[in-house]
Amino acid sequence: MSLIDCSKEIETPTPSESRTFSKYGFSFTYSEDFRIWETGMLEEKANDNSGLVQALVENEEVKIFQVGWIKSLPYDLEEDFLEYFLKLIEKDEEMVSFERGQLEETTKAGHKMLYQYYATIDTEGNRAYGIVGILYCDRSQKIFTLMTMNNTISARQDVLEDFQHYLGSFACH
Repeated sequence: MSLIDCSKEIETPTPSESRTFSKYGFSFTYSEDFRIWETGMLEEKANDNSGLVQALVENEEVKIFQVGWIKSLPYDLEEDFLEYFLKLIEKDEEMVSFERGQLEETTKAGHKMLYQYYATIDTEGNRAYGIVGILYCDRSQKIFTLMTMNNTISARQDVLEDFQHYLGSFACH
């Protein structure tokens, strides 16, 4: 049974408190205190074929929602692809501890999605929690990775709700 319920109604910020990112064949909403950072994945700059976008707040708090994408032929999601993105977090030189939860499966707008909870501790002893998920969108023919990281929450249910919030606003088109 999936811990993420994609059919659940998501509370979204009011329009004055949120912004929408819509580019590269997907969109999501984020709080106005977040800043957007874009980079290429397979090329120097993000484009319709691949890239990475982060909405983040980084001061004493770390709150991140990240979307990565690669244009691909129809793809059957496998654990290996999710494993690749979790390893990127785990291999960060500042991480001294990395724990994972159980692999979960759900659907998002009719698309199969795999996701996994994680917890980290950096070299300064700071803890952060998040979820990494992947899904293939038939409409855009892209594989998307969705990742959250947050150091202001620690209860597993709160981490799931944080991810659910961004997942609820994410749409591929």
